[in-house]
Amino acid sequence: MKKKERDEYNKTYGLYKFKRPLPSEIESAMGLVGESILFKKLISADYERFYDPIKMPEEGDWLMTHKEYGQTYNEYIQKGCLQVDKDRNIIYIVRLFNSNDDDLIKDEFFQYIIGLLEAFFSGMKIALIDVENNYINDNDNNDNDNENENENENNENKENNENNENNNNENNNNNENNNNENNNNDKNNENNNNENNNDENNENNENKQQFTGKMPINADLILEKLKEDVPENAFCLFGLIDTDLYTETLLPNGKRLIKATYGKRSIQDRVSIFSFARFDPFFNFNVKEKSLSKEQRFKIYLILLKRICSAITREICYMFGMKNCIFLSCCMNGTSGAEFDSKQIELCPICLRKLITNISAKGYDIKNYRVKNPMVVYDRFVKMRDALENFSGLYENEVNWFNARIDFLKTLI
Repeated sequence: MKKKERDEYNKTYGLYKFKRPLPSEIESAMGLVGESILFKKLISADYERFYDPIKMPEEGDWLMTHKEYGQTYNEYIQKGCLQVDKDRNIIYIVRLFNSNDDDLIKDEFFQYIIGLLEAFFSGMKIALIDVENNYINDNDNNDNDNENENENENNENKENNENNENNNNENNNNNENNNNENNNNDKNNENNNNENNNDENNENNENKQQFTGKMPINADLILEKLKEDVPENAFCLFGLIDTDLYTETLLPNGKRLIKATYGKRSIQDRVSIFSFARFDPFFNFNVKEKSLSKEQRFKIYLILLKRICSAITREICYMFGMKNCIFLSCCMNGTSGAEFDSKQIELCPICLRKLITNISAKGYDIKNYRVKNPMVVYDRFVKMRDALENFSGLYENEVNWFNARIDFLKTLI
């Protein structure tokens, strides 16, 4: 390695001094020792030509402010990947819509997504299901309960204020003894506490509207409900919702921290909830879809579709136990909002190795498993190419990449 090239690898970036991984580290991370020659070739042959290096972070990028250790293949199989088995091999996609107007999110929209997922997770079954809106209605009821509780507290505070005022007048007029004054002070303190609690509730409601002025839904509550509905044959249950989400954390001082979130998952329980509300270009504006022109709506349709496809593949990979990738340009790279539209749709060889082996093992001990049919790698490339071609030009560059990769792999078979 020349000095100039070596200096590039020694450069550090961001708060946690991220370094570009060396070629030797990338090859070691694939963990191909013991696999067949053909499998090794189909996964990794000439990877430097086909897979871009990981983009070095710039201001605002994920790696500038987040510590990432990466995950090699051996770390993946040793430290708790969620393994597919023959009895749990279906990925369920659950549509959870808050609004009655789903004119933009039609069945055709999800046919594209399902087609991509069937190719991306080749060897798994994909099922799209709808559920009753009780997931969302129950959240609305909880918000209403909180509002009613706040109203009751307000009424109680008014009553306390009236009592305190009467007591104060009586004390002033009659100059009663210190015991009465102490009792009155106790009531005043109690009233102040009630006022503080009411202020806190108002503050929480304001925090829930922190970005758009629209009331989001509690991700934790929906996640708990999804856990109750996981089918026996499900590898995972993935909820997709068009409404913004938030999580709630109790702080040591007793206050609640309300934080907006894209979603939440429980790998152990095989469930995840994800919101695509913030993928809408008009998310921060009070723009109704019906007020937009047909051309504007179609552009939103394409932006939403591509963003959802990128997010949903990555989120389901998390359910497989995969972590953010730091080795090559990959759909599992950590991503900030600014980077999202530049993300690629495909896995790098290291992450592809994890996925292919997990699905192929079908319940066998993955630590000792060797892929018996290496051609599943080639077949998956073909399926991905075909699925992306169905998007009517949306993934033109990616289709060209898959064609080039497929043509190259044909020479190795």
